[in-house]
Amino acid sequence: MRNVKRFPHLIIVSLLLALGLLLVPLQVSASNNDMLPEVREILKTYYVDPVGDDVLQAKTIEEMLSKLGDVNTEYFTSEEYKQFTGSLNRSFAGVGIELYMVPQGVLVTNVFKGYGADQAGILAGDIIIAGGGDSFAGKSAEYCTSRLKGPAGTKVQVKVQRGDRVLDFTLQRMLVVLPTVEGRLLEGDIGYIIVHSFGEDTAAKFGEQVKALRHKGAECWIIDLRNNGGGYTQAALDLLGYFINDKKAVIVEDRYPPALAYRASKQDIAVTGPVILLTNEYTASSSEITAAALKDYGKAVIVGEKTYGSGLVKALMPLSNGDYFKLPVQRFFSPKRSAINQIGVAPDVSIKDGDELETAVLLLKHHDLDQGVDGNKTGYLRLNAGPGKFTLSLADLRRPEYWQLGQKILDTAQVNTCLDLGGVNGWEPLPKKYLQDRSKIYYPGYAEAGILENIPRDKIFTVTFRHAMNWDSVSADSIELINTTSGERVECECYFVDSRVMQVMPRERLQANTEYWLVIHPELKDQTGRTISGGVAIARTGAK
Repeated sequence: MRNVKRFPHLIIVSLLLALGLLLVPLQVSASNNDMLPEVREILKTYYVDPVGDDVLQAKTIEEMLSKLGDVNTEYFTSEEYKQFTGSLNRSFAGVGIELYMVPQGVLVTNVFKGYGADQAGILAGDIIIAGGGDSFAGKSAEYCTSRLKGPAGTKVQVKVQRGDRVLDFTLQRMLVVLPTVEGRLLEGDIGYIIVHSFGEDTAAKFGEQVKALRHKGAECWIIDLRNNGGGYTQAALDLLGYFINDKKAVIVEDRYPPALAYRASKQDIAVTGPVILLTNEYTASSSEITAAALKDYGKAVIVGEKTYGSGLVKALMPLSNGDYFKLPVQRFFSPKRSAINQIGVAPDVSIKDGDELETAVLLLKHHDLDQGVDGNKTGYLRLNAGPGKFTLSLADLRRPEYWQLGQKILDTAQVNTCLDLGGVNGWEPLPKKYLQDRSKIYYPGYAEAGILENIPRDKIFTVTFRHAMNWDSVSADSIELINTTSGERVECECYFVDSRVMQVMPRERLQANTEYWLVIHPELKDQTGRTISGGVAIARTGAK
């Protein structure tokens, strides 16, 4: 790489954003200002944009960084440099938590088993409101982590808000060593691989997981980059080799033309089969290199949120006193030259709030179903997103546990995907109007049985049939009253007024301002033994 030739010991990394692994910026001391001439020259020569004289002529490094106003530019002592590179490899000294900043302080999102926080009794969901005697309310992540981190073997006193209580804990700081890659098999044939960070061993560990899961029967893949704030750029190039061979993986550009393209590192195996990539707003840097390349080459369908938008390559420049200076030196772009910095990588299926993994599993459950146009596809819905086609079972979508997730998938289908509805002759494009009246998606072929507006919450439904009915054919599953917001089935009792009229009475009051579907399944028979067609009536309650 061009900058490597100028600085033989340069290490190119991407910014690590995962809050559980944040490195605390140094408060630059007077002694560090001996390095001011070196830092000034590095900024002048290598910073991604030209630096103004007002910054370069600052009298101290601290003043220089303050005037620059870039959170990506930091001065590291040699010890902090070790902590930083250790955090990329998921090895660092700390209390063993992942965290998210909230106004009260630090929200604990995960507690690593066996480390200081776990041993002391800290739980996910706790809010650390003070540490080392200092309040965390309204403070930055850097401020809070500076109080929680420290040499292994030392302790820190913290105050924790747990519900309505405030509790005191003493946390032991320990050397935390975590895997950069983990994997397991889902649904019997879905290989699920979490990439936590792009460390030195990430690509090798990823390959090991692919081989192990394939041996166990994996035929399709979910690659999870949520909350992965990046790491070594080379690690991303190495991992991409499992998907795109040695094709162009990223384009980088600094102040000195021309732009450079870097290729992925060819690996000994390739990931084959459908691939879903999970992202969220904390997917950044090297993770975005990976996501952008997979998207450009159509190697994965991205499910989740738009990524962070950290399209900058940062360099760690060694100084003559053993310290390091980190600064952005290049912008990076996707292989097709899509910008990433402050833009991010957009998902093909927009899902958030922690439903990304369950969505991916639902999309891949029936991956082995024939995707061709021929054959009977009744009972299935096909979602076309990005380079992928996914078959969804309507029976799954109708289940209460999948109901709200299915609604989210249909919501995103209105924006950037298209749907096909299965029938006896294969797939047919789903009419857009069906996304407004979704009963036609969930119950294709069922007749419209009317729309009831502003019904009372104690409504008793009257159903009139065209022919005299055999009421013995009515079972507990023949008739459903469904809350279309939650998917909850409302228990009902059926009363037969005469041979053609049935009343359906909910056992509880309906919710206000809510839509319900009264579904009559094609299981009922008339008195001649003929099965009736199914029907759906839409009913909406009023405000009271």
